[in-house]
Amino acid sequence: MRPRANRPRGGARRLTAAAATGTALAAAAVGLTACGTPDTYVLHYTTYSSPTSDQSRAAQRWADEVGERTGGGVTVRLHYSESLVGADESVQATLDGRADAAQVGSIYAASDLSMFTVVELPFETRNPEVQMRAIERLYEENATYREDFDRQGVRLLFPLPLGVNAIGTREKVDGLEDLRGTSIRAGGLTSEVMLAAGANPVAMTATDIYESMTRGVVDGYTSLALANLPTFGLSENTPHITDPGIGAYSSSIVVVNEDLFDSMPGEYQEAMLSASENGIANGLEEMGALGDTACEELTASGAEFTSLPEDEVSAWKEEAGAAEQWVARYEERGYDARSVLDDYRRIIEEESADSDYTAPLAECMEGAGR
Repeated sequence: MRPRANRPRGGARRLTAAAATGTALAAAAVGLTACGTPDTYVLHYTTYSSPTSDQSRAAQRWADEVGERTGGGVTVRLHYSESLVGADESVQATLDGRADAAQVGSIYAASDLSMFTVVELPFETRNPEVQMRAIERLYEENATYREDFDRQGVRLLFPLPLGVNAIGTREKVDGLEDLRGTSIRAGGLTSEVMLAAGANPVAMTATDIYESMTRGVVDGYTSLALANLPTFGLSENTPHITDPGIGAYSSSIVVVNEDLFDSMPGEYQEAMLSASENGIANGLEEMGALGDTACEELTASGAEFTSLPEDEVSAWKEEAGAAEQWVARYEERGYDARSVLDDYRRIIEEESADSDYTAPLAECMEGAGR
């Protein structure tokens, strides 16, 4: 780990106004009325995503906007590809000062932000925009969901999309029977669903999929969306892409240390929150751009697209019973998980009525007449 400078509460490196350059501009930008200027902050943001991923691009847009809104008073420095801390340490690192802000993936959050994993439940929505709105609203509307964040000392700023789940395979998949007995890279709650389909879920990082597919170590992969494929070189070596009907299967969120946030001047807090309001739109735009790239590369490589029959998807959902298992698992640990699931479904229904967003996978398949 790289050496760290002396840091104030919450971990941000903070420079005094006298030592900072251009603080008069910063004060003008945020409209300060009190005498003097606030300290200048450098926030260290840890992410497991690569610099070229849509999630990192969306986070960088947020960081740039925070800098603009504060006139340089708050600088967010992104540390990519787990170069600062591991993905499964993101929440704890934000709490103990190794990082100030972090991308937290639901697949890594089961022990720290357990109720956040409700967004991994399969077959709930095929609309990533709706899923992200639900992530935001649960934070405000459901006490059980919010308590995890408060207990861990982190504040939710905005969610990042992952899209809808796809299955990439070496052989064509026309139905669930074709998945039976196959070894499929999977993670999170999707692994449980793949087990219910008779497949053998294999845990591995996304960076290992390309070689594993090439060498025949696995028959395919899932727990990835269309926009993820270019990042890992998979949109050029996957001959078959299947929409399994699972829908939105995971998400990430951007969090900041709560004590640090509360210690910052109100103008800086407002700037960060205002920039966060654009997080969903930025995330969808970046995901769409990489989704288009993946679609073009898959089409150029001659990849075939299929969708599982609707009756098989319905039967699969019933057999997997993922939602009820999720509720039972966390109610045994003292959570009011039923209220979280009920509110999640209520918000999805409400937000679905106001959204006409189409995920990149469906758009690609529709555009090719598949």
